[in-house]
Amino acid sequence: MNKYFTEAQKYDYTVTSFNCRDSQGLNIRFTQKLLLMPLSMLSCLSVLLISLLIGSTASLAQNRLVDPVDELSNPIRIVDTADVSPSLGLQSIAQLQYTSKDLLLSDVVQLNDWSESYSLDPIPDDKVLWLRLQIKNNTNFNQNFMLIAGNTFIDRVDGFLLDEQGRIIQSIQRNNMNPASNNSDLHGFKMAMTSRPDQLVSLYLRVDDDGPAMLPIELWRADEFNQQSNVRLILLGALSGGLSLLATYFLITYMLRNAPARFWFSIFAVASMTTLLSAEGMLPKLFKLPGFAAEITALSLTITLFAAIKIGRDIFAPVSPLWLRAHYVLLIVPIVTMFLYNDFWQLISLIGIVAVFLISKLFATLIYRSSVDLRSTVIYFCGWVAIGIVAALEVLSFTQGASHLSYSAVLPFAFTCFGIMLVGVAIISREHSVIFRQQDEQNKVIQHLGSFSTIFENSAEGLYSATIDGRILEVNPAFAQLFGFESSQECLNKNPKLHDFFADSIEADLLLGELSSHQAVLGKEVRGKRQDGREFWFSISAQTAKASNLPKPANIAAVAEHFGSVFDITERQIDLANMQYLNSHDQLTGLYNRRYFLQLLDEKISATNHNDTTFALFYIDVDQFKIINDTCGHTAGDVFIKELAHELHEVVKNHHAFARLSADEFGLLIEYEDEAIIEQTTLNILAQVRNFKFKWDRHLFKQSVSIGIAKHESNTVSAEELLSYADTACIVAKENGRDKVHTFSRSMGTNPNYERELYWISEVNRALNDNSFELHYQHYRPLNQNDELDYFEILVRLKSTDGNLVMPEFFIPAAERYNLSNKIDKWVIENCFAWLSEHSDNITKLGKCNINISGPSLSDEEFRFYLLSAFEKYAIPFHKICFEITETMAIIKMKDAVDFIKQFKRLGCTFALDDFGTGFSSYAYLKNLPVDFVKIDGNFVRDILNDPIDLAMVTSIKDVAEAMSIKTVAEFVESDDIMVQLGKMGVDFAQGFCVAKPDPLSAFVSYNER
Repeated sequence: MNKYFTEAQKYDYTVTSFNCRDSQGLNIRFTQKLLLMPLSMLSCLSVLLISLLIGSTASLAQNRLVDPVDELSNPIRIVDTADVSPSLGLQSIAQLQYTSKDLLLSDVVQLNDWSESYSLDPIPDDKVLWLRLQIKNNTNFNQNFMLIAGNTFIDRVDGFLLDEQGRIIQSIQRNNMNPASNNSDLHGFKMAMTSRPDQLVSLYLRVDDDGPAMLPIELWRADEFNQQSNVRLILLGALSGGLSLLATYFLITYMLRNAPARFWFSIFAVASMTTLLSAEGMLPKLFKLPGFAAEITALSLTITLFAAIKIGRDIFAPVSPLWLRAHYVLLIVPIVTMFLYNDFWQLISLIGIVAVFLISKLFATLIYRSSVDLRSTVIYFCGWVAIGIVAALEVLSFTQGASHLSYSAVLPFAFTCFGIMLVGVAIISREHSVIFRQQDEQNKVIQHLGSFSTIFENSAEGLYSATIDGRILEVNPAFAQLFGFESSQECLNKNPKLHDFFADSIEADLLLGELSSHQAVLGKEVRGKRQDGREFWFSISAQTAKASNLPKPANIAAVAEHFGSVFDITERQIDLANMQYLNSHDQLTGLYNRRYFLQLLDEKISATNHNDTTFALFYIDVDQFKIINDTCGHTAGDVFIKELAHELHEVVKNHHAFARLSADEFGLLIEYEDEAIIEQTTLNILAQVRNFKFKWDRHLFKQSVSIGIAKHESNTVSAEELLSYADTACIVAKENGRDKVHTFSRSMGTNPNYERELYWISEVNRALNDNSFELHYQHYRPLNQNDELDYFEILVRLKSTDGNLVMPEFFIPAAERYNLSNKIDKWVIENCFAWLSEHSDNITKLGKCNINISGPSLSDEEFRFYLLSAFEKYAIPFHKICFEITETMAIIKMKDAVDFIKQFKRLGCTFALDDFGTGFSSYAYLKNLPVDFVKIDGNFVRDILNDPIDLAMVTSIKDVAEAMSIKTVAEFVESDDIMVQLGKMGVDFAQGFCVAKPDPLSAFVSYNER
């Protein structure tokens, strides 16, 4: 007998079984198995409310094999078998002691100071936990009991049953570290025992684990235990079967309906079932991996939570990406703790993650409920509440030390089934809600198709549908009328293809090709052909059909691949052609204007710099033209210039570029190979003018011209430079007695304007250094509305050394030529902003303050930074400032102007295009400049009451600007009659002496206070 007891004390926990019989004929059997500790949160476990039993002390048995312990000072608690009905929780009855791992049972029996309080702290790594109690049978018959300790995840439990003499009568072990030693139970340590009448036995349990010290221990009557185990297995099987059926159903319906939420629910159901089976120990035992029960459970739970996230994303779509990312990051935690931490911290992390996840699910249901119907929201919310109750029951069961075989196992089963089922029902309810909503929207669209048909039939624009290759399918009446047909059907019968409506079928091919590449074509202007063969211009916009589930008209839905609209722009094209002509020609004489002539000259210089072509520039100035104006008036002067231009054109014909450069100056560009051509042309011009006589009333005028010639040389830089040479030569010809010709040479220097420019440059530099500029302002007013705000333009004057104020037209050209204009702009902005900042009361009443920006400033990056700094420095509201850019500079520096405008428009500034109409620029430029105001040049405004051409020009500018949502400002308004006429025409603002004269800014007076 001593041999076997000594063998047990050595704790040789390899898989062994041996029997021996003591003097009373008792059998002793040893068995060992292993299991891990962490507890799964979503497994279907029960909650048992365990009452605390207080045992009485028992007398020590005589003739013990080990030394007795003084139990009077630390008595072992005794359990009466009569209290086991049908089970009894021993967690609060057993006493505990932490010892080193190598301490033997004989040493443990002799220990004193056993504790009676438990905690959730982990068992130290270098310790084992011992538990002890005594069981007393006070009946007169044998009783069979089953001792249950631990759970699926505990590492190792050793149990010893001692009789009254201290002899080991029964020993059993469960060791997850040695799978071969496990007994057949799935839940944890199990020891069957038979208690004889009046028998007192001592129970010692040795626990070696890295989990919490809260160990579930229960004593069951054997028959009740078997019955409860069968019920538990039935519930577990029913739950597993139900989850399998749900997963199968949702997976099959996912393949039929392609509903992602159904797929993820099938994963959710399978993963939940796997978590439950792993927590019960079935999967680890099936795969012969009992040591990985905790890891398998944690992995299954992670997959369950991942599938739940996907379900929530599909139900509440769209959801916040941040919410999804936070949940995905949360799932990494159990994976990390699985490899880095012990069972205790794995358990803590799982409890925390499940708690956070359940709370987030409930909050997400409340936050995103507006995107889901109420029924689906309530079902989904109730489902997660039920699952949350399961988690709460499991945590409660764990903290109270209850085992999985408590009487409350039905509650986790019921709530688990109910919760998972409700989540699935919520998915189906959500799908039905979406389908119902889609059907409702489709019904509404179908109900409105009648109104769409009415719009199609009665649209003022021509509408059509066609295939991608241009075959027409449907046209509305407006389309048919545009091309000269009486009805839509007639149009379709005679012109089945889009190409038939184009004057050039190649244009149709280009349109279809662009449509195929870009899916949309907007405002393409092409020539069309009516039924009678007449050509006209129309604008066409088209777009390829977009995929849609909404119903379409039956005659279109099958094959229509693109849709388009057309409208007649013939009148606009005619106006544009006229504008383009006026853009390059002088309106009085029909000759080229100065701007276009300089453009031709620049092109000629660029071309001849690369070849041997020679040409010369003639600068023709009418001698004493002022006499005609002073004697007979400007009207007579205009007639004279017109007739003189005709006479000169008779000489040059169409062989040479001929232009009117200013009121009485003309330019002529002649290519030559022989100097004789220049000489002959000069003589012909002089002779033609000498023979020309101009009659006006009783006056007869015989005029002459002076001609300056500048020959192109290889080092000529620009047209302006060559023109200045010809101008210099012309001045020399005038000084030589008029009616003369002079050819420019380098030896004669530049013209006298050069000296004047040097003078003004010196004056500008002096004014910048001495702060000798002075700001003026001029009010302008709205014509068609009552506005109490002030609108004025800032003007700059140069104060000369003698105290006189010099107008900007004298010094600005020289400043721009020598790159000083941006410095003047900075001075103006600095002083204007400073004045506005000092007079903040004027800012509140300010509508717009207009400031002129020169061309060089548009392309100066430093100037932009300076301007932004000035706005910030003086706290000037951006929307109060309007920058004026001259039309000529805007066109010359188009890219810089557009960039400048866009940058400051984003901040709130507005822009005006100044002097619009000089040379009558193409409206194409206006389309490319995102300005807010157009200031109509005063040369058109001054005589609109007498000149129908000026009136037509102003009307045209106003109409185009209005079509582009641009406001108009008329300059040089010098009489009330002109202002009234402008108001009737729809011009928005008027500026001129009739409104207000320029005054010093220092003496500013509000327009409404004058």
